[in-house]
Amino acid sequence: MPIEQNRKPSKQPGATGRRISRRKNEPERSQTVIIPQLSPEVLEKARRAAAAGKTPQQIEREAVAAAEEEARTRAIDTGAVRAATETAPEPPREPAPKPRPARKTRREAEEELYQSIHDDHLWLNNPVMVRGLGLAPIVAMDINGDYALMLCAAAALLLTATRVLAVAICHLTGNRFRAVVYTFSAAIVYIPAYLILYELFGSSLTLLGVYLPMMVVEPAIIKRLEAPEMETPGEALRRGINNTIGLCVSILLVGALRELLGAGTVFGRTVLHFAPLPLAAQPAGGFLLLGFLAAAWTAVGGAYVHYKQEEVRHLYADRKH
Repeated sequence: MPIEQNRKPSKQPGATGRRISRRKNEPERSQTVIIPQLSPEVLEKARRAAAAGKTPQQIEREAVAAAEEEARTRAIDTGAVRAATETAPEPPREPAPKPRPARKTRREAEEELYQSIHDDHLWLNNPVMVRGLGLAPIVAMDINGDYALMLCAAAALLLTATRVLAVAICHLTGNRFRAVVYTFSAAIVYIPAYLILYELFGSSLTLLGVYLPMMVVEPAIIKRLEAPEMETPGEALRRGINNTIGLCVSILLVGALRELLGAGTVFGRTVLHFAPLPLAAQPAGGFLLLGFLAAAWTAVGGAYVHYKQEEVRHLYADRKH
């Protein structure tokens, strides 16, 4: 039998050549070299080390150590800045701008002006000088400072209390019988008011005569009964105080002027050594003096009101154009 020989595969030069040529024809793989970014300071240190005669390995190690140290320093600084930013208090917030109020129309401005004039009981709508209330006791008995003080105290005790009490009763009765309610309210308030006045002035109170009890039906106190609209007790208190102040200012002014013109004194103290107008101490003189005062008062007040009205008119005329 023929003996089979184990044949080893022969190396074919052609295959080897092809394998070699294939290796040669394979594209070369590119290698990415990462070069760390070095700062100018690190490069300067490396240049100095090279100039000092150090080996490249020593220069490389020193440059890498310097770069790592610089990176750590930057990381520490960044963390400190971040921590300071996080812990820093928030800046104060600016307040939100307030909304601008809506512009008023000319009619609204005029109504507001008229309302302010109506509420000014001291000057523009004084109960005596402008509306002519309380003339009887002022003309007849307001002849000096002492009488003026008594009349002023009586008006202060009667006017506001009567108005508040009458308004409260009108709310209970449904705003019926206003004349009766106001008159009886003034009569009820007069009793404690007279007792208080007697404690303050004593028997001198009788010098006012019949004009003190006449204040129960004095228009300055019960004039409100003619108004058909209701007001709250709070409004009655506020308006009563305003009317009382205006009435007392007029009473004291007329009393001081009549005493000065009729006797040359003011509240008993000598100001002039002669009497410029003795007629001022009489009811006729008081009536004339009060008329001149009221005329001058309303003239000045009317000029001021006219000025405010013209101001509103010009303001809204310019705005319209």
